[in-house]
Amino acid sequence: MSRIHRLEQVVADQIAAGEVIERPASIVKELVENSLDAGATVIDIGIEEGGVRKIVVSDNGTGIEKDDIPLAVERHATSKIRDAKDITQVVTMGFRGEALASVAAVAKLDICSRPQDASNAWTLRLEGGTKVHFKPQGRQAGTTVEVSDLFYNTPARRRFLKTTRSELNQITEISRVLALGNPLCGFTLRHNGRELEQMSAARSANERVIHILGQDFIDEARHVDLTRNDLRLWGWVGSPNFTRSNSSRQFFYVNGRSVQDYLVAHAVKQAYKDILFHGRHPVFALFLELEPTDVDVNVHPTKSEVRYRNNRTVHDFIMSGIYRSLRADPTDPKHHVEADFVTDRDQVVSSTLNLDPKPAAQRSLGLSDTNQARTQWWLSEALIPEKEHTGRPTRDEPIDIETDSVLPPLGTAIGQLKGAYILAENDDGLVVVDMHAAHERVLYEEMKAHRGRNELARQRLLIPETLDVGAQDAELVEEHAEELVNVGLVVERSGPTTVKLREIPALLATSDMQTLLSDVLDDLREHGQSDAVTDREHQILATMACHNAIRFNRRLTLDEMNALLRKMEVTENAGHCNHGRPTFRTQSLKELDRKFLRGQ
Repeated sequence: MSRIHRLEQVVADQIAAGEVIERPASIVKELVENSLDAGATVIDIGIEEGGVRKIVVSDNGTGIEKDDIPLAVERHATSKIRDAKDITQVVTMGFRGEALASVAAVAKLDICSRPQDASNAWTLRLEGGTKVHFKPQGRQAGTTVEVSDLFYNTPARRRFLKTTRSELNQITEISRVLALGNPLCGFTLRHNGRELEQMSAARSANERVIHILGQDFIDEARHVDLTRNDLRLWGWVGSPNFTRSNSSRQFFYVNGRSVQDYLVAHAVKQAYKDILFHGRHPVFALFLELEPTDVDVNVHPTKSEVRYRNNRTVHDFIMSGIYRSLRADPTDPKHHVEADFVTDRDQVVSSTLNLDPKPAAQRSLGLSDTNQARTQWWLSEALIPEKEHTGRPTRDEPIDIETDSVLPPLGTAIGQLKGAYILAENDDGLVVVDMHAAHERVLYEEMKAHRGRNELARQRLLIPETLDVGAQDAELVEEHAEELVNVGLVVERSGPTTVKLREIPALLATSDMQTLLSDVLDDLREHGQSDAVTDREHQILATMACHNAIRFNRRLTLDEMNALLRKMEVTENAGHCNHGRPTFRTQSLKELDRKFLRGQ
C-alpha cells in the first residue's frame, strides 16, 4: 500500500495560506499593497474585533475588470508579471499571485470592484475558497475587499491569535509602515466604527514622517541624501540623543517596499558605534533606491526580506551615509550629507579623524555659521604655548568679552560645579560640560587616530596555537587568508577541522583567540568583511580612555578647563562619550530670561 498520497486541494490551499496569512495584520498588508499597485490615492481600512471578525479595505484605484475578478482569487494568478524574466525586475508591491487565494482559503471573502470606464461594479463571494455568488452591484470606481470570520475553517490557527488589542496594535503598526512608505496616498483606519487614524495625502515625505514619528523626531533628526552610481539613500536618522528602548521605530524601505534586513541592521549598528548609549536603539526612516535587477524580492512569501546582488556595496553605502549624516552640521538648513562615498568602516573612521579644525568642530558640535571664524581664531590661539601668548588674558585676569571674536563655540570657562561639571559662557548663553565624559571622548579619539596612523602591529606567537574550528570555518580560513592577515591574524589550515594561529594583533595579546577568530569568521561568512578585531581594539582603547580621563572632584584651573573645551571643538563625536552619554548641554540666554521672567 502506497504511503504517499496527494492532499486534497482544500488542505493544500490551507497549508499554503499559512505561509502568507499569519494574522489579521498580514491580510491588511496584502490588501493595502494591492490597492497601492492599483494606483489608489485614498485607502480606507475598517476593522472589527481586531480583524478576526471583519477586515474591509476600500480604495479608489483602477479597479478589476468583470472577467478578471474570478481569476484574481486563483492561486498564482496575477496581472503584475507574465514570465520568468519579470521576476528579476519586479517594480510592484505584489507579484506572487497568492494573497487573495490564501485569504479565500481561510476566511469568507467578498470582492467588489469597478473599473473607471465600467457602468457598474461586480461582487464575488467565496467561503473557504468556494464560490458562493457573482453578481452586479453599485459602487464608484475602485475596489473593496471584505474578509470576515478569519480562520473559521481552521480553528487550530485561530487559537494562536493574540488578544483583540494585540492584533489591533499589529494592524495599526503595519498601516503606519505602509503609510510612511507611500506619503502621496491618504489612509484612514477604523476599529469597530471608531476612527483611530486619519492621514490625508501628504504634500511631502517630511509631512508623513512627522505624522508617524512626531515633530520631536524631525527636530532631532539628521537628513540623509546620498547617491552613488545606481544607489540612492535618503531619509532621516535620529540623533544619538533620540533613542528608544527597542527597534520598533526603525523603518527601512527598498524601492518603496518595507523590509526587515540583517544587513541593514548591521550597517546601522556600525554607523552608530561609539555614540549610542548602551541598551538603546536609534530611530530612523530610510529609503534605499536601486535598480530592480540588483535586488531579489522573491525570497519570502510575505515579501518582507530581500537579497542584494552586491551585499558588500549596499552595506557599506548605507553605513557610510548614516555615519556621515550623524557627524554633519545639524544647523545647516539643508541638513543633509554632502560627503564622498567610502567603502569600509575603517576608511570612514580614518577620513574623519584628520580634519582641519573648523569642519571637525562643525560636524561634532553642530556649530552655527556665525561661530566659524571665531572657532578658527580660538584654535590658533589656544594651541600656542602659554609663554608665547602676548596680550591675551591669563587665568587670573578678567576676560574682555566685548568683541564678537573672543567667545569660542563652547565658550570660555567661568568655573567648576561640584567637581563634575565645567561651566562656560558662549555667545548663546551657558554651556555645562561633563568634564570626565568630555575628556574620555577626547582621549579615545586621539588614541584611535594614533592607532590608525600606524601599521597594524602583530605579535608572533612563540608556540603557534592550534584551534579546532570545525570543517566549515577551516575552509573559510583558507578562502580568506589575506583578509585575516589584514586584520592582524596570521592563521593557516592545519587539518580537516583545525587551524594554526601564528600571529595575533599586539593589542589583543591577552584576548581569547578562539572566540575572536570565531567572531571574525562569522562576520566574513555573513558580510564578506569583519570589524571584530577593530571592535576589540576599540574596546580596549575605550577602557584605557575611561581610566585615564579626568576624575570626579579633581579641581581644574581655568586654563585647564579652557584647554579641554578647545580640544572638544576639534574632536570627532565630541557631543557624546564612548558610552553614548552626552558630554555637554547648553542653555540659551533667552531660555534663562524666560525662566526668570525677564522682560515680562
